Amino acid sequence: MSSREGPARRKFGRIDPYCLMAVLPVLLVAGILGSLVNIMLGLGCAVFAGLILLFDSWANRPGPLPPEPEPERRPVRQAPARPPVREGRPPVRGPRPPAGRAPAPARAPVRRAGPPPAAR
Repeated sequence: MSSREGPARRKFGRIDPYCLMAVLPVLLVAGILGSLVNIMLGLGCAVFAGLILLFDSWANRPGPLPPEPEPERRPVRQAPARPPVREGRPPVRGPRPPAGRAPAPARAPVRRAGPPPAAR
């Protein structure tokens, strides 16, 4: 695609404020030269300052807007299916103990420390 194709572009844009740092001294010199040395030399410097402004405005012209990108289409994620609900009693995990509680297992007696030995 050629640069001439597509939407039209403006010819000039905004002037950069930093460009004035180059133009104002040239205009000052043009005024001094025009008043003290030669009017044509002063006008030549003033035209040069105008060309600097013109070039800066041309260089800062806005470009054509790029086409808006289409939003990405993400695949719709579905939640995983839940397992079916079981009705009724829960599944049996093993043999059940007979009715009543079984006696607790015997525990070893706790050993306690006796009195300290007698001092001599």
